[in-house]
Amino acid sequence: MQNRMSELLHSFRYRNYLWLWLVVALTNTGKWVFTLAVTWQVYNLTHSSFWSGALMFASMFPNIIGAPVVGVLADKIERRRLIFIAVGIALTVLLLLAGFTAAHLMNSGGMIVMALLFGLATSTMGVSINAIVPTLVPKDVLYNAYSLQAVGQRGTEFVGPFLAAPLLAAFGPESVYLFGAATYVVAIVFALFLSVPNTVERKVSEGFFASLGNGFRYIHRNRYIFGIIVLVGLHCSLTMAFLGMLPKYVQQGLGAKSSFYGVLMSMVGLGSIFGTLFLAGVKSHALRMKLFWTSAVLSGLSLSFLGESSSNTVAVVAIILVGASQALFMTLTVAFVQEATAEHVRGRVTSVYLVLAAGLMSLANWGYGWLANVVAPKYIMLTAGLLFTVVVGIYWLATRNKPLGKPVSNEMLEL
Repeated sequence: MQNRMSELLHSFRYRNYLWLWLVVALTNTGKWVFTLAVTWQVYNLTHSSFWSGALMFASMFPNIIGAPVVGVLADKIERRRLIFIAVGIALTVLLLLAGFTAAHLMNSGGMIVMALLFGLATSTMGVSINAIVPTLVPKDVLYNAYSLQAVGQRGTEFVGPFLAAPLLAAFGPESVYLFGAATYVVAIVFALFLSVPNTVERKVSEGFFASLGNGFRYIHRNRYIFGIIVLVGLHCSLTMAFLGMLPKYVQQGLGAKSSFYGVLMSMVGLGSIFGTLFLAGVKSHALRMKLFWTSAVLSGLSLSFLGESSSNTVAVVAIILVGASQALFMTLTVAFVQEATAEHVRGRVTSVYLVLAAGLMSLANWGYGWLANVVAPKYIMLTAGLLFTVVVGIYWLATRNKPLGKPVSNEMLEL
């Protein structure tokens, strides 16, 4: 049992990875605390899923514009510096939200602006952290490192809402924002201990746009990476973009209140913990591939199951499956991409991954939020989940004779 646990937590033997993991866990706790509070607050201000969807769009939109910029910067400057910048922006936003809400000065327009700024912070954080991980652990530990990162990242979807839901019900959203701010303050402390190796090849003569263009050309030429990133974009837009309509689903579809909304949000994270902890101990490539296809199919079917849930208990079971399958799928795909990416272009490849993941998810969240004012959220969940299941079937047919999940040769890693 002790050996099994040691293998499961293998990446924690590397001290700098441990500091980075703590930063990931704390900042993502703050992120999900923010998501819980803003979506509930704006829905209760406007009584419209359009605005809760718009908030989710605003918080993810910076990935479309900002992530490529951050990707170039992550290949040119110290990546730890980007983490400090991101934490500072997020902390400022949470404190402003708490102050304006307590003073009864917050409106839907102001919340959109705050969400955009917060999204810029999380976009910067996501690119920087994913590009740092491969520099802190050996390549044969990479899957374990990304699995444990996902436990800290996705698992906080449980911890954040679970801790913040009682604050939201008892004291209102301003107390939740202050709680989120506290997590970012502690994250700064751990980031100070982090030491990141300088392994990036810097082409001083290469301009910003030339560097960005080379990153896109690298992905386009590497069909393996290109195919995975496209599938991730479809996954995020079809199965992961349900948060914008979740408040309406909880209030009208289930007839529940804010306390259960917080519980349901936290159950996504609980499922994520189960999925990613299991993956951390998997060493077999064949088993990873089985988990990849299983999680892809289950991600679609579990969302449809959530839409068809007729009671709070069934909804909890369904959303745990949603969290487990989505976390497993996203963790495997990010590890596939990072394993096959050359170090000198890692920041730019990571940024494109996030553009299609969070960028398309932001658009879908807004669209689903608007659509939920016309169509019941359960029908949207049912349709989107089944559609992604069909997409997975098509993708399997297109790649069944190709070595999906195996890193490409070194020759393919050059621009």
